[in-house]
Amino acid sequence: MFSSFRRSVGVAALSVVVLGLAACGESSEEKAKKQVCAATSEISKQIQKLESLPISSSFVTEVKTSGEAIDKSIGEIKSAAPNLATANREEFEAATKTFQTELTSLIVTTVKSSTSGEAALKSAEPKIKASLSTLATGYKKAFEALKCS
Repeated sequence: MFSSFRRSVGVAALSVVVLGLAACGESSEEKAKKQVCAATSEISKQIQKLESLPISSSFVTEVKTSGEAIDKSIGEIKSAAPNLATANREEFEAATKTFQTELTSLIVTTVKSSTSGEAALKSAEPKIKASLSTLATGYKKAFEALKCS
């Protein structure tokens, strides 16, 4: 009687452990989505930071620093992209390329303007702000399909 009770308890305990371990595992798609969502969150923070900064001589340094952080996040996204759902992958990769082009344009515009001095940088402010706006729009377009929460 005790042996069948022990066996039943043992089977029940083993079942709980197996089910618990199965519930803990994430698919590669879920892990990729988490990685991409974390990276897109960092990109969003960097874009918001840039949008809030005044155009001044220190702006160039901030654009370079934020550009490097965004580039790192894009690298993380690219490494996770092959594990994303197939339905979103092509659109996502195309949007990422467009976003990178817009980021490069912003950095080039800012650096070119800064080499001529702060007055030139100030006169380029409308173009820089427009580039930032385009970058923010490109970011939203590129990554909103993932529905990160």
